[in-house]
Amino acid sequence: MADEAEQSGLRILGDVLSAAHSAGDLSCLSPDLLARIADAFHLQRVSLFQVHEAEGRGIAATCVIDWRRPGLAFPAMTEGSHPPLTAAGGDPLLAQWAARRRRGETIIGRTRDLTGYLYGFFSHYGVVTFLTEPVMVHGRWWGHFCVDTPDAEHEWTAVERQAFKCIAAVLAGLLARSGTEGLVSEAARRAMLDTSIDAVIVADEAGAIVEFNHAAEAIFGHTREAVIGRPMTETIIPAHYIDRHRQGFMRHLATGENHIMRRLVEVEALRADGSVFPAELTVNEHRAGGRRLFSAFVRDISDRITSRRALERLAFTDMHTGLSNRTGLLRLCTGRPTRPSGAVVLMLRDLGVVKTSFGDDWAEPMIVETANLLSRMLPQEACLGRTGESEFTVVTWQPGAAAELAETLIGRLRSAIESGGRRFYLRVGLGVVERPGDATYLLRDAEMAARDCRDGHLLHFAEHMRAQHQQRLELEMALRDVIQRRTSALLLHYQPVVSARTGGLVGFEALVRWYSETHGPVSPALFVPLAEAGGFAERLGAWVIETAISACAGWNVRRRAHGLAPWHIAINLSATEVVAPDLIERVRQTMAFHGLPPQCVCFELTESAILNQPEIAIETLSRLRALGCTTAIDDFGTGYSSLSYLQRLPMDVLKIDRSFVLDMVDNSRSREIVRVMIEMAHGLGMSVVAEGVETTGALQILRQMGCDRAQGFLFGRAMPGDVAGTLPETLAPTG
Repeated sequence: MADEAEQSGLRILGDVLSAAHSAGDLSCLSPDLLARIADAFHLQRVSLFQVHEAEGRGIAATCVIDWRRPGLAFPAMTEGSHPPLTAAGGDPLLAQWAARRRRGETIIGRTRDLTGYLYGFFSHYGVVTFLTEPVMVHGRWWGHFCVDTPDAEHEWTAVERQAFKCIAAVLAGLLARSGTEGLVSEAARRAMLDTSIDAVIVADEAGAIVEFNHAAEAIFGHTREAVIGRPMTETIIPAHYIDRHRQGFMRHLATGENHIMRRLVEVEALRADGSVFPAELTVNEHRAGGRRLFSAFVRDISDRITSRRALERLAFTDMHTGLSNRTGLLRLCTGRPTRPSGAVVLMLRDLGVVKTSFGDDWAEPMIVETANLLSRMLPQEACLGRTGESEFTVVTWQPGAAAELAETLIGRLRSAIESGGRRFYLRVGLGVVERPGDATYLLRDAEMAARDCRDGHLLHFAEHMRAQHQQRLELEMALRDVIQRRTSALLLHYQPVVSARTGGLVGFEALVRWYSETHGPVSPALFVPLAEAGGFAERLGAWVIETAISACAGWNVRRRAHGLAPWHIAINLSATEVVAPDLIERVRQTMAFHGLPPQCVCFELTESAILNQPEIAIETLSRLRALGCTTAIDDFGTGYSSLSYLQRLPMDVLKIDRSFVLDMVDNSRSREIVRVMIEMAHGLGMSVVAEGVETTGALQILRQMGCDRAQGFLFGRAMPGDVAGTLPETLAPTG
């Protein structure tokens, strides 16, 4: 906005100078020109006062020009009398202003801040916020140029003050005219030129420089004396612009046609040292002494262009690898004359885990070396970009190149990648699209295939994948609506947990279920990841915590009435919930509201949920234990670095994944793994829950190994809360 105001001011100054040259006297301040000045600076009044002797009463001022915005309901200042400015016994502020104007000082103010006569006088004429600039002719105060804005809070900017100072200088030049008809006096002209913050260069119809101000000397590196009379093409116009400049200049002289006159354009200009720099240019034409003159206002915009290029790099480039980012890659593709023939998307599936487990010192070389590998294997005419944190994309223009690259890549990535003395084995997904089309849609389809393919394999996009993704999107929207409205379609079921030694029922694990009106029963393995990806897993988890604690509290009220031991409830926490800042307080308040002791609540986390942000997860688990709750690590044995984290995790319970338990009866290796897990957990002071117990044989083996608790279809599937509350005390044989 500031640049626009400055350019508007420069255009008005050009208009004032042109009008002054043409008119040669104060008639240049036509109503049309005054209206344009008012519009440019949002004024309601523009006036010119002349000072004179008031018949022995001191100096007075007479308004000689007063332009008012149409519709302004106040009288003209050219009507009525004005008080003497320096009369004895008069308003002291008037006398003070007169003294300041004699010194050439600008006066600004607001009518509301005045008192006495001046307040009444200014209010009578509707003045709100004013600026007056003295008009100094041959160093003496001739009068003052006045402007007024209706905005009572307006602060006059440096651009506005400079513009009005320049206008006053032009008027002073007109009043100090020499005998040369049509030329503004040298003093006034130099005053305007030398107060400009932009380079001002005036040339005649032959293209020779006739004026060169101080700012031009600073920007171009030439002295005024060195360039006056020389052609612009030899001084300030770069060689590659000369022909275009000459053609346009001659066309304008002949026909009046010009593409840059009175417009703000970006060009290149030449400095004295031969360097070329970007510039902003406005050109105005005016006549003086029968000559056609052209005034160019030039500003060096090197800093702006540098900033713009830096912003473009940020907008279109991945700073870590130097490759195009997604926006930059699509920009490259749309800039080509033909459509691409295919695309390959490579997803690094382990990048998040590597960053969490080993830090950026491990992850960054992996990213850079992957980018280097792809760059070395890039087909001809292909474009490469890093289109996501763990995603690279290659867009190809040769038919068959995408599929060929993907096949080569999948073979290469089975071997280790070395960087900085380290070896990396990448777990990747490769999606391939092999068809001509718009790059945006090729990327979208290749990403779908990369997400759906198995680790270490590639997958060609097929149309049915789009339908599957659309179905997932529909499910996500429906799930969001169900969670938002907390409808009966979302409910908790409870799977029994028993003592492995006695078979006695000790509690339940709360498992969320969703019955969609459109899709029927939806597996938690599908909708829980949807909730996490959609950003509403925390809201779902809050509902689960509230519902599960309420159900367990209700069971235990009835059990206390019969003198029975309380049951516990196990609640799963997602990766999103474990880092939620209000989790601990919500849990505390919910248990207090329902009257459920913390010892009856166990929170379960999978290892992958912990590894997202391990330090925060460890702190959260510690705070849950401080409340009195117990904590469990779920699906143990299926993660990435179980043993390294197990010694640090504040856990009370280890839950053995069902995949080991199901195979335990017939597989001695599985039995040995389960035995080692149980002994290790007990050695760390943890109790053990075995999941997936479906046969009495498996239960018997677990008893012999000293497993503490068991969970599985042998004791019951997940069931509604009202059914769970009626189960008997023992669910399995004790023998």
